[in-house]
Amino acid sequence: MNRISLCFAAGLSLFAINVSAQNQNPVVVSPIENFTVYANAPARSIDLTTVMQDADLSPVVRLTTVLGPMDFALFDRQKPITTNNFLRYVDEGRYFTTDPTTQQRASSFIHRSVPGFVIQGGGFIATVNPNPSPTPGRLQPTQVATFPAIQNEPGISNKRATIAMAKVGNNPNSATSQWFINLADNSANLDAQNGGFTVFGRVIGSGMDVADHIANLPIVNFGSPFDATPTRDYAAPNAPRPENTITIPEIQRAGSVPTPLTFSATSSNSGVVEVKVSETNLLVTGKASGTAQVTVTGTDVDGATVSTTFEVQVIDGPGRLVNISTRLQVRTDDEVLIGGFIMRGDAPKRVMVRAIGPSLSTRGIAGVLADPQLELIDSSGNPVAANDNWADANKQAIIDTGIAPTSSREAAILATLPSNNTGVSYTAVVRGVGNTTGIGLVEVYDLDSGPGSTLLNIATRGRVGSDDERAMIGGFFLGGTESKRICIRALGPSLANAGVTGTLADPRLQLVDGNGNSLQSNNDWQSDGQSNEIQESGLAPGNSREAALIRTLNAGPYTAIVRGAGDTTGVASVEIYQLQ
Repeated sequence: MNRISLCFAAGLSLFAINVSAQNQNPVVVSPIENFTVYANAPARSIDLTTVMQDADLSPVVRLTTVLGPMDFALFDRQKPITTNNFLRYVDEGRYFTTDPTTQQRASSFIHRSVPGFVIQGGGFIATVNPNPSPTPGRLQPTQVATFPAIQNEPGISNKRATIAMAKVGNNPNSATSQWFINLADNSANLDAQNGGFTVFGRVIGSGMDVADHIANLPIVNFGSPFDATPTRDYAAPNAPRPENTITIPEIQRAGSVPTPLTFSATSSNSGVVEVKVSETNLLVTGKASGTAQVTVTGTDVDGATVSTTFEVQVIDGPGRLVNISTRLQVRTDDEVLIGGFIMRGDAPKRVMVRAIGPSLSTRGIAGVLADPQLELIDSSGNPVAANDNWADANKQAIIDTGIAPTSSREAAILATLPSNNTGVSYTAVVRGVGNTTGIGLVEVYDLDSGPGSTLLNIATRGRVGSDDERAMIGGFFLGGTESKRICIRALGPSLANAGVTGTLADPRLQLVDGNGNSLQSNNDWQSDGQSNEIQESGLAPGNSREAALIRTLNAGPYTAIVRGAGDTTGVASVEIYQLQ
């Protein structure tokens, strides 16, 4: 087989070429209204594809991979030779064949992955080796039957999410069937190399989540040209099978959409409002009190532009919980890490929920959970989302928050959750993949940039051990400039009323500030002078041997530590409440 690589169309096309129509300028379809954000709060994210659109339409091809769909919007007017070439392969079914061994339909697969650079497909079909010895069903790829190579059409930059044709090295006019997706801005490398690589479309919608997922998979060297093949459920040194590859069982036209735009943004006062464009999202961050004008510009493939301007007011935020977390030993069955949290307010809230394990070792913690997985459940017990490795979904959006997990094996869910004025509860469940155990951390971050619903509390249940490393540790961060009244509870015996067995008989509670200084402690909640205030808050524990305290705290990080009196062990719950 001939290797086609990126160092990777010639003859004129034998099929019809579109005649370029006159370009229509992009338009604003939904202006951004003025809004208010808090200083130093998380960035507000705005989907610019809902704000402005191109009046021209692009044909769409949907590639349904085994990991999800990717939609390609094609630049048919700007790159007619390349677009029609790709559509010819799609329309004539060249990315599929009948496997002569199995007599089943076989599909092409992603045969090359270079994380942070490209993923590549369109060259080979996942067929089975006809020789059953020594391993029946093993992979023997079939090369895609190609049409004559086409004329190179460079000119559009190889930015992240663009799709380009692969070519033979030192031959600009050698593209045939193979294509690649740019995982990063590769313009400095690919726009001039080998005559420039022809960008003929862009991945739209959530397709880059799928592309990033593929790029995050294990890469195996099966020998050229399969020396960087992404795999799933594969264990060396076994012979690979078609099901170990990232196949594309369906490739078909899917209508048309407005041609994708490229966006840019400026702020009239970057010291007050900072702006950044990430793919198709505008990120607006308040830096200091004041106002600024923000202008967003959309540019089409032909260079025509449209702009819209709005005002952002930045104010100091009120005291509020912006991050709540709990760390403890994650076991199996009923002793996994279960974190519940409540939101109140009439606006949906954008949150990030993380399950951390491997990176805890950088803090000197031994016996960490090697591969945490995370599930988010609503108050009716319905699953909202689940994740194992955070980069498998919403990778760029998670990176844009600035709090992406540092280990690829940690989990994260980025979601906008419904809320109401009486309070809505959610539960995050952290387990170890394959029922593994170890110390894990569940975290909830409030990502709202301005006024809206409130993150009220977190309540986490799990087994408390007999030493400090296996204590239950609840962390929280108060944002804003105002102090806030906080109630913290450590429950044990009363959990039996909810059917929990093996509860911690006598929990002890300690509150520590960000410098490690002990601020307050409690063993039995009625033993200190706060019992009346705790009862009036409506948060009095149900058992006299449980612990609770109330304290007014300034902005900053704090930690609540739950241990068993006399080094006892058992299932306990730590709860952190923001009082009104």
